[in-house]
Amino acid sequence: MSERPISQRPRRLADWLNPTGARKVHSLVDKVYKRKNLEMAWEKVRRNRGKGGVDDQSIEEFEEVLDEQLDRLHRELENDSYTPQPVRQQLIPKPGQPGKYRALGIPTIYDRVCQQAVLNRLGPIFEPVFDDACFGYRPGRSSKDALRKVWRELSSGYEWIVDADLKDFFGSVDHERLMTLVAHGKALDEMGNLLSRKVERNS
Repeated sequence: MSERPISQRPRRLADWLNPTGARKVHSLVDKVYKRKNLEMAWEKVRRNRGKGGVDDQSIEEFEEVLDEQLDRLHRELENDSYTPQPVRQQLIPKPGQPGKYRALGIPTIYDRVCQQAVLNRLGPIFEPVFDDACFGYRPGRSSKDALRKVWRELSSGYEWIVDADLKDFFGSVDHERLMTLVAHGKALDEMGNLLSRKVERNS
């Protein structure tokens, strides 16, 4: 369904951003911990609301000491001492499947701000890499856009639609392979270290 054949797509982010190897891409970590970016990340987390993590700190409690928290996060990211806290696990009933649950991991507000700060910087880089047929969790795309895409494909001659669900997709992603696919030499080395830090589950 992609408008560009998969076989022609670069397999690594490095090949997409820098196909000739001639352009130097600078580290992104320093852009992540800039105060303005952390403030933007906090605003996004605040608007999304949500429960607190294992430290039981709420959005309101975090906001009461906001400057202190953002200063600490800035220092930890700058000196490479940031370590994510354990994730609170909550079981959510699956609609239409009595007795079955989906495990939801809830990071602390502090860690959510860090994650959003990383997303703020990586998002614009990764967006051009994603397949045009992907609509989930992408800015400016909705289920209505996905339906329009399906309709265009059907109108162009396709006749089959496959309805599939990957069991525990996010929980079964091969992180080592994922990091290999997005590797960008030294440019993403530091970012990779940050992304791959161990996060423990707290049940």
